[in-house]
Amino acid sequence: MSLTGTHHVFASVSQDGINTFLQAIFTARPHYLNYGSTFFVPANTASATNMSPIQFPGVPGGIQWAISFSIPVLGLYPDTSGGTSPLPPPPDGFNVHTQATIKIGCGTSGGDFAPNGEQLIPISTTLNVWATGGVVGTYFSPGNGIITFTVDQVLLPDVLPESLQALLDCLLRMILSAAIANLQLPFHAISLGALQLILEAGPTIANDQVEVWGSI
Repeated sequence: MSLTGTHHVFASVSQDGINTFLQAIFTARPHYLNYGSTFFVPANTASATNMSPIQFPGVPGGIQWAISFSIPVLGLYPDTSGGTSPLPPPPDGFNVHTQATIKIGCGTSGGDFAPNGEQLIPISTTLNVWATGGVVGTYFSPGNGIITFTVDQVLLPDVLPESLQALLDCLLRMILSAAIANLQLPFHAISLGALQLILEAGPTIANDQVEVWGSI
């Protein structure tokens, strides 16, 4: 059977193509990967997104924090790591590898927070983050639509004990899901030249590529 099956058109974008797209979009818009409260991110910029500190009684101004991700690298099904990936891509899915750097502003007053003008010392840790997920297609009109990415599972292979790993897995799954939700791959990135795709099936993931079928 031909690649088009019962449809008129088959189109796909490769794993390398998606990673090139990720590199381009997150290099141009790093604020999708960098978040922090005022101590770390004084204002919204092209580089980072300002957010509120974590309010806690007795901590003037709240707990200052930041989190940033390295540009994620996607691997599409099937697994091409030769079995070395700690979280291989599931059927019709992908895995993603990134690094998360978490920072807090640590108060210098030895546990008794000064009521005014306490100085903060930034401390941080960087974690290897693996995740798996899938793709969702949204069709608007011929030639117009987007492919978005969802995160289903996160694994931090270097973190112990298991209870801390489970806590951080859940926290980073929620944060990474929100960050990845900003990523939208437009249909025109799946090259059809001057033709306008009418989506009939997909997107699915197989053969290390995202695949769609339709008519023109």
